[in-house]
Amino acid sequence: MTGSDALLDALVAQGVEVIFGNPGSTELPLMDSLARPGAPEFVLGLTEPAVMGMADGYAQSTGRLGVVLVHVQPGIANAMSGVLNAARARVPLLVIVGQQLSSMLPGAPFLGGEVADIARPLARYSREVRTPADLGAMLRDAVAAALGPPAGPAILSVPLETQAGPARRLPGLPVAPSGPAPPDPAALDAAAALLAAAREPVVLAGDGVAHAHGEAVLARLAARLGAPVMSEPFASRLVMGTDDPMWAGPMPRFAAGIRQALEPHDVVLAIGMPVFRLFGWSPGPALPGAVRLIHVDADPDEIGRSHRPDIGMVADPAMAMDGLLARMGAPDDPAGARHDRVAAALLTARVNEHAALAARASGDGVITGAVLSRALGEAVAPDDLVVDEGITATRDLRVALGDRAPGSVLWHRGSALGWGLPAAVGAALAQPSRRVVCAQGDGSLMFGVHALWTAAHHRARVAMVVADNSGYEILRAGMEGLTGRPEGGWPGLAVTDPDLDIAAICRGFGASAEHVDDPGALDDAMRDLLGRADAGPAVLVVRVEGRTPPVGGPLDGATAG
Repeated sequence: MTGSDALLDALVAQGVEVIFGNPGSTELPLMDSLARPGAPEFVLGLTEPAVMGMADGYAQSTGRLGVVLVHVQPGIANAMSGVLNAARARVPLLVIVGQQLSSMLPGAPFLGGEVADIARPLARYSREVRTPADLGAMLRDAVAAALGPPAGPAILSVPLETQAGPARRLPGLPVAPSGPAPPDPAALDAAAALLAAAREPVVLAGDGVAHAHGEAVLARLAARLGAPVMSEPFASRLVMGTDDPMWAGPMPRFAAGIRQALEPHDVVLAIGMPVFRLFGWSPGPALPGAVRLIHVDADPDEIGRSHRPDIGMVADPAMAMDGLLARMGAPDDPAGARHDRVAAALLTARVNEHAALAARASGDGVITGAVLSRALGEAVAPDDLVVDEGITATRDLRVALGDRAPGSVLWHRGSALGWGLPAAVGAALAQPSRRVVCAQGDGSLMFGVHALWTAAHHRARVAMVVADNSGYEILRAGMEGLTGRPEGGWPGLAVTDPDLDIAAICRGFGASAEHVDDPGALDDAMRDLLGRADAGPAVLVVRVEGRTPPVGGPLDGATAG
């Protein structure tokens, strides 16, 4: 048995069925072992960002460890955008990096170089196996770190002599996250008392609720409190059904907007999320001065990072919510009346949101982002998984999708572009009977389009809608916010002269692809897209017109003091 055989056997015993990768010559022993009967299926991707995104989507869809194989120092360097996205979204990924023979590394060989230090600032774990005898313990540590809590990417560099040399069977690997310490009873007592005395509580629920399988207890807690629930500004997961009476939608992404949303409330329960991850600068703090903050998260680094809470708990979000419910008992009359009042207000707000979207989706003879979002929202089925990296063109998609259940949507939580299509492909490979609908911007698609080949090779049921506005509209909107001018001759915003033939690019990677620019033909084109996806990856390129509302504002005062 070689080190490669032992490593793969340990991963199989852990439950790993698929390894995504873009291999090179320093992974040849591993690739040889992957050809053995009983080894995990190897899914080839054409670039490292593509395989990272596919493993990300696979892990988020299955709730299991995603495994990636990349090639030496350039491979991990190319994969760093995916490491960043997985770290931000707390996705459990094990990234195995094939390394040159250790004896050659002092001479700086062509194939070889520092790996672990590159990833260490973002990864939950990043080490190199220095001797073959260390492989078992380090693989176990890497898997444990990836599973968390909190979960995230772990990097393990494995030199050639460890892969090819003799080895014994490795010890068993963790198959589930290590259990967090239970919530502090005194902190739970204090938090329950503060919430019980609140006049207008609000719950801010992040992806950590979904990671802890806490969606049901979140709904019970919100109902008990009579409190609206908002998701964190950059959520990847849906933590509550959008038809729940207490669902209030996502939070704004600037401090000024968050402060305005929280000003009517006296107590904030933020659970399973950073407080707060912001898009950019705006004047003033995110939290109103008089508000009381309870912050619960599995990551101790997040408690007090930006805002010191009145009550902070490092705990599993579901366990903490269970503890709060147990302490609060049955609702009293004020809470019951508040529930009915809040539910009525949120229902009115949702009706108004849909009416406003209908007005924006008139289109005036062109396909705007609102028109596209409406058509896509009406076309997808309730059981479809929607993966959204549409950036500006799908700003209205959350409203247009209507009632969605947890587990039916994935949004881009990281900040490195090109996650959407690869994540959709990974999700489709994880659940081959489920159709995955991916909304993608034309600019962000160019960072991950290579994943289409993998989708075509595996006949994955991916239907991708590409919003084509021939440029970086988010930057133009940002420039308008900064300067107050809608246009300014700014360089680097238009992708024209020549225009990208996106449909031809997608066909080149093996997908079927069509184009539409007539709003009257859009609904039929959507139905055709979804039908084509049953035979393999299908693409619809939609010409989108119109401007995104300004993003951000002037930086006056941002550097004061």
